[in-house]
Formats: sequence, C-alpha cells, structure tokens
Amino acid sequence: MKKLSIFALIASALVITSCDLDEHMKAEADRNMIFGSETGLKMYTDGLYGQLPGQIHYSDEALNDWGVNNSISTYELGAYGEDLSTSWSWGNIRTNNYFIKWNTDERVSQAVRDNYTGIAKFFRAYQYFDKLKQYGAVPIITEPLEPDSEELYKTQDSREDVVNFILEDLQWAYDHISTSKATPNNVAINKWTAMAFKARVALFEASWRKYHAGTEYTKGCTTSADQLYKIAADAANTIMTQGPYSLYTGTANGTGEAGDGRGTYRDLFTSEVTNGNPEVMLAYEITAPSTGEANWRLNSSSYGSHLCMSRIFSHTFLNTDGTFFNEKNADGSYKTFVEECEGRDWRLAQVIRGPKYTWKVKGEYTREPANFKDHTYTGYQLTKFVYDDKDMDDKSSGTYDDPLLRYAEILLIYAEAKAELGTITNSDWAQTIGALRARAGITAGLDAVPTVKDPLLVEYYGDLSAAVLEVRRERAIELIMEGHRQVDLKRWACGELWETMPWEGVYVPALDTQLDMNGDGVMDVYFTEKDPDAVGKEDGKIAAYLNENQTMRKLEDDPNGGYVMYYAYGDRRVWNDNMYLYPIPTQVGVMNPNLVQNPGWKKTW
Repeated sequence: MKKLSIFALIASALVITSCDLDEHMKAEADRNMIFGSETGLKMYTDGLYGQLPGQIHYSDEALNDWGVNNSISTYELGAYGEDLSTSWSWGNIRTNNYFIKWNTDERVSQAVRDNYTGIAKFFRAYQYFDKLKQYGAVPIITEPLEPDSEELYKTQDSREDVVNFILEDLQWAYDHISTSKATPNNVAINKWTAMAFKARVALFEASWRKYHAGTEYTKGCTTSADQLYKIAADAANTIMTQGPYSLYTGTANGTGEAGDGRGTYRDLFTSEVTNGNPEVMLAYEITAPSTGEANWRLNSSSYGSHLCMSRIFSHTFLNTDGTFFNEKNADGSYKTFVEECEGRDWRLAQVIRGPKYTWKVKGEYTREPANFKDHTYTGYQLTKFVYDDKDMDDKSSGTYDDPLLRYAEILLIYAEAKAELGTITNSDWAQTIGALRARAGITAGLDAVPTVKDPLLVEYYGDLSAAVLEVRRERAIELIMEGHRQVDLKRWACGELWETMPWEGVYVPALDTQLDMNGDGVMDVYFTEKDPDAVGKEDGKIAAYLNENQTMRKLEDDPNGGYVMYYAYGDRRVWNDNMYLYPIPTQVGVMNPNLVQNPGWKKTW
C-alpha cells in the first residue's frame, strides 16, 4: 500500500502544468486513464497511503514528559523561531483535491466513485488535522491550485471552519466508503477508519476548547467543548456498537505472569498477531523484510537518542489490586527496582525491561537487566516494539506491521469524552477503562467510576475529577510510544510538564559497589562518580556518572542512604505558551502577506 502508483505521479505532475494546449490535451488524456475505470481509481488512491506516517514508535520522542533522551531539540530549548519553521507544505492536500475534483467520470458507477472519493476525503481530512495540530487555523483549500491561483494568497479560515471542514470530510468518508469489514492485514482504509478519526479529531478539539478557553487559541470558536465531546463519544460509540473490532486478549502467555516481558499487550507490537488482529484498525505495512528500527534505536550504543522512561512516569502504573503505587516501603525506605515492579500493572514489564526480562542470545533465553552503560539514562529501558533477540540489535531488523490505530484508542476516546461531560456510567467504565485494565492484570476498580484522586495525578494534571484523572492515566500508559503524548499534553494545556518533570531514574542502593539490579543473583552494574579507570571493573559492567549531566541524587529521607539516577541534561528544557502552536514560517509569510502570525510569535514579513 505504500508504493506511489504511476497514476499518482501523473496526477502530481498535472497540478503544475502550464496552460499550453498540448499539455492541456495530455492532461485530459491522463485524466481519462485515471478516472475512466475502477482500476485507475484504486491505483491512484493506493498512492495516497504514502501520506500516512511511517514507523511511529518515536514520533513523540521529543516534547513529552515521560521520555528521557540525549537529543533536546531547538524547540525544547526555547530557541525555535519563525525562520526555522519549514513544515508548511500543501502538496498532499493538492493531490487529494485533484482526485476529489476530477473523479466524475460517469463510465464508473456513482457508488464506486463515491467509495474512492471517500478515501481521498479521509486523507484530506488527515492532512488538515495535522495542520490544525501544528498551526491552528489555516486556509481551507478545496481545489488543486495552479501557481497563479488567487486562493494561494488567502488568509486563514477560522479555526471553527477548519474543524467543521475536517469533521464533514470524515463523516462523508464514513457514509460513502463501501468497505465495512476489517481489511486484510489491517492496512487499508475502511469506513470505520474514517469514523475513528472523526472521534479522534472531535476529542482533540473538545479538550482544546475547554482547556484553552479564554485565550487567543480559541478566539472566534462557537461550537462548545461539550458539543464536541458529544460528537467524539457518539463516533466512538458507533464503532463500539456496530464495528467489527474488539480488544485482543488471547495469546498463550497473555497474562504476562511469566514476568519475562512478553504478553498479550506487547504481542500487539512485536509479533505476527498484528496481521488480522481484531484490535488493530490500521497498521503501517512493512513492505520489505528487516526494516523495523526499534532494536537498533533502543538496544544500541551508537544509534538513536537512547529514549527511556522517567522514574515519575513509571510510578503512574497502578498495582494489580487497583491501588496507587507508593515508592516507599512501610519502614520509609525506598523500593528497589525489583520491589517497584512487584504486583504492578502487567504493561509495566511489557513496556520496559522488568526484573524478569529475558532475551535470546545464541538461541537461548537468558535474564537481561537494563544496559546502564550504553542504552539507558534512567534504568527504565524501553522494550515496546523491540524483538527479544540480541541478533536483531544494531541494525534494521523488524518485520511485523506496526499499529497506527487500535480499538483500544476508541475505548479511551469514549471514556474521556464521557468523563469530561460528567455522564460516564459504571457500565461505560467497565467496557472501556475496566476492560483495558483487566487485560493488564488489574483486578479491582474495573466496574465502577472512581471517586478517589491519586495525588500524583493531581500533581501532573491539576485538581480534576477522579474519573478524568484516571482516564488520562490509562491513556498515557496504554498508548505510550504510539505518537499521542505530546498532542495530548497540548490539548490539555499541560505543555509545562515538558519542562518541569525531572529526568530521574531508578533507585540505586549504593555507589562504588557492584549491584544486582534485577534480582537474578548476577552483578549488573557498578555506579561511580570517580574516574572509571581508577576503580575495579568486573566483566566490564560499569556505569560512570562523572559530569554535570550524569549524576546521582542522594535521597536524604532514605534510611538506607540510597540515591536515584538523575540526568541533568533535561534541565535545559524551556516551555513558553506560544509553543502550543508552531509559528507561520517567515518564508511563507513573505510569499503570502495576508496570513496572520500565531499568538506569541513575531510577524516577520
């Protein structure tokens, strides 16, 4: 599905042709070839799939609160400017508009034409949603513009109009796309894909208008947040009650009780169960063997940004009995990493290397702790999307399709919309958050809307209702590394978390001594602040924290005198509220001076 068809290439060329008569005649001939048969329509729309994101594991690597890494962008440093913004591109929208405009050939039946126009409208809506998330209000363009078109110089349409335009395209797509069954391997658009994105867009905009109310970001918007939450809930409910999807719950070791990091949840991202899986609504198709990069990025000392999870975020995972996690034991001492992972939401051990994590070395599975020397700055080394095989490290080696849209997200959308509306019932909770938590081994609180607030979540998000806080907990955990977190923080007006959440790591009992961090009886690491060449090394397992960025923080209230890892590199992050939207790029404003600059950014044209 990712290969751009010759017809799509022809169409892209058509939009920049001159008015020369010969070229005009050629354009008509090419249009006849594309739009005169269902084969042509399919080949063109197959080319549109290249507009979907590629492998998305790390699309929220930057600008989120839970991720610790060694690559802080100009944006995070507060040094991003109008001259650096370069993502203002309309080529894909033009390609979609071309198809929508010219798909009128009556040699193809109306129903068939409408089906493929629905697919093109889905992709147009998808592109406009990306624009909305980045820039807010943008010009609405419905024609495949020529270089001299007056519409190239129009100002932005209102945010209200842009959102309505997106929702109308998605509803039209749902009404007219003919495929209503789950598609083979889940890599093709069907009517449920359109409805799912309608739910996603409506939820985004509902929370944007609620949590940015009274600011420049919602100026001129007339549809209320509650109206949009209702649209999101209705769209999600349509899929839940009429669609062909369900949560995936069934692998032999699906409970995760073996503790080795494998289980039903993680199988969605690291095994062949993605293909034809009842939960996966849309997947990125690996079209060639050995192209996935998860092992290379997360298990390599030389590639990627060494993304890992922060200590505070790991504390948001519940205990399996449904209670909130406490980082201290009854005697006031801090829990070791092994103790932290005992009796926790099974997803914790399926997202990071838990104490019992095993990987295959020369055909045999062995216990393997986090690699403190080369791969992780916190000890919470990520494993989601990673194959548990050492032979697959240090190269592109993944082979299974990666989910872009899962039924789990639909449940989360419905639960969040209903919780924000204040209308969520015990039945709603049981079939959404309760179902997700049951799969994760949690045994209590599955069938009743919560009423007690976790102080940690209040610290994160503010004094919201217990139901809203718990939905946010569940969304952050269930969808981690799937490209949602930075967008969620923006729509909730929680951008400051990118700056304020400390980059802390695991509890370290002592320095300058060999430590067994995963409890298998084998010494794993030697933490020191001394010159590593001046201390004894054992099997090369040593992690030295010798500079201003890599340090240990002593826990003054720990009776055992322990430390936590701390990566001070993250202290450089800066948050300003103008960062909720990107600036209109200078070069774009120079070409079209009718555009209005976004709040907090300079107009440089």
